[in-house]
Amino acid sequence: MGEKTKTDVIKNKYKNVTSTIKNQLQRVQLDAINTTEEIKYYPPRGTKISWNEIKWKIVIQQVGNLQEKIVIATQKKDYKEVYRIQRAIITSFSGMALAVRKVVTNSGSKTAGIDKIKWKGSEDYTKAISQLKEITANPGKYRAQPLKRVWIPKANSDEKRPLGIPTLIDRAVQAVYHLAVDPVVECESDGNSYGFRKNRSTHDAITAIRNHMDKRDHPRYILETDIRKCFDRINHEFLMKHTHICDKHVLEQWLKSGVMDKGTFQDTEAGTPQGGIISPVLCNIALNGIEKAIHRAFPLKKGISAGIHVIRYADDMITTGKSVEILKEAKNIIKEFLADRGLELNENKTKITHVKEGFDFLGFNIVRKEYNPRLNSPTDQETVLIVKPSKKGVDNLKDKIKRIINKNNPIQQIVWMLNPILRGWGEHKRISYHSQETFITIDHYIWTKMIKWTSRHAGSKRKAIARYIIPSATRKWNWGKSQVDKLINLGEIPIIQLRPLKMERNPYLPEDKGYFQKRKEKLVLTKFKAAIYKLYKHICPECGESLHNGERIELHHILPKAKGGMKNKKDNIMPLHQICHQQITRNMEETTLNEI
Repeated sequence: MGEKTKTDVIKNKYKNVTSTIKNQLQRVQLDAINTTEEIKYYPPRGTKISWNEIKWKIVIQQVGNLQEKIVIATQKKDYKEVYRIQRAIITSFSGMALAVRKVVTNSGSKTAGIDKIKWKGSEDYTKAISQLKEITANPGKYRAQPLKRVWIPKANSDEKRPLGIPTLIDRAVQAVYHLAVDPVVECESDGNSYGFRKNRSTHDAITAIRNHMDKRDHPRYILETDIRKCFDRINHEFLMKHTHICDKHVLEQWLKSGVMDKGTFQDTEAGTPQGGIISPVLCNIALNGIEKAIHRAFPLKKGISAGIHVIRYADDMITTGKSVEILKEAKNIIKEFLADRGLELNENKTKITHVKEGFDFLGFNIVRKEYNPRLNSPTDQETVLIVKPSKKGVDNLKDKIKRIINKNNPIQQIVWMLNPILRGWGEHKRISYHSQETFITIDHYIWTKMIKWTSRHAGSKRKAIARYIIPSATRKWNWGKSQVDKLINLGEIPIIQLRPLKMERNPYLPEDKGYFQKRKEKLVLTKFKAAIYKLYKHICPECGESLHNGERIELHHILPKAKGGMKNKKDNIMPLHQICHQQITRNMEETTLNEI
């Protein structure tokens, strides 16, 4: 009888949990309704609020409402109104709080600038908001500190590239102005620009290439463009003139802040060093218009026959065309365009390639090959477009696998180290049907490496199979110790096909947010996580923001495991941004202490 009563209690708890979830979803929908007021004062005037008391739903909604107004004013070319609303964002508590949140959730938040100051918790975050309030109230007095020069290895190269690391408070200043400037840049960006833009990604860029090139009357040549040290050489005068920002003095401070490299100060006479929050936006400002410049040279009628398409991700760019002559003309246009911005092409790396030779772009290799009915879907074309992970990327992944497995690591350590790498790589590469073949090849590579590993740890193949290989519902052979601790098989990752992005959509307009949200939902990798995300409509129930906004997501147990809550019960799990999870956990701890 007692056991039955306990079961009934748990069932009732889960009924309450499900009811709570429904209420939270309804609240998210209600909170998304735009208010007619431009700014609701939050917190009320004269009151102080700590980091853990911030109501993120209000903060995000207020900033979102103002960003929408900036988009509308920009579309009308009413820049006086744009600057007025920008000031409203920059000086609002919500704008400053969201800026600090952006800094502390960034992957580099633990890295200090030249002042060696690190933010260690909620007290520091609250102080940072106060500092921002003083800076944004008097922008003319703002002085950006020099950047800290850090050298990091280039991908697939022995060379190193420089990063300029601002202090944390300078990053926060950049973040709050970014909230005000980015909606303007979004409105004025090239349609096929995909880098460092809200809700756009490398996936969209590759999908656009496939859409343009996987047609019967496809362009046959590619102009691969390499801009020499783009971030380091952009002309400051151009940026000062063409950046729509309400406080030009602040922009000038970022551009002229200088760099400290091993104790030596260097002036920054040009460029916007990589490492700051605002730098990618400034790069896009400099390069926006390049697509239009090329299309102007090939009017609509001529443009269609010329097969001209420009695909850009930040400073990585390709241009398609139906002849070498067309692309030579396009190259000259690009050179003239860049010269006005203090930039130039790297002639050694800029080349025209036939699509049958193939080219690498954003980690993928794109090539057109003879149709093979065994490897490709049925088609009436003699050749097919192959989009798969690039050889450089595959070799780089194999090197990481080799280093992890060759170390004297136990099986659990190999699983813990390798799975995040495999999951991230597979998630990025699974947007093409032809990636499946590469996935299987890498799985085989892991198998051969693990067989060698077992010879050192198990003695014989039979013992290795008994000790380190476990069956699952989908695969007979899995390396690991249990169903939980086992290596991911890339071949089991589902391939997805994305549709080309609709260029006219704007992520800052309420009517378009649902469109971008649905695109993001397709990219959730694991079935368990996808089911939980779907339950909450891919929205964080605490702050009302998308679970796909780039912040780290944590799974919160509504009924704690210590109090009988089930660990893997979907109805007991709530997906939250890390910041939101920390806030809920802290509030729960304070409630428990008060009850004690």
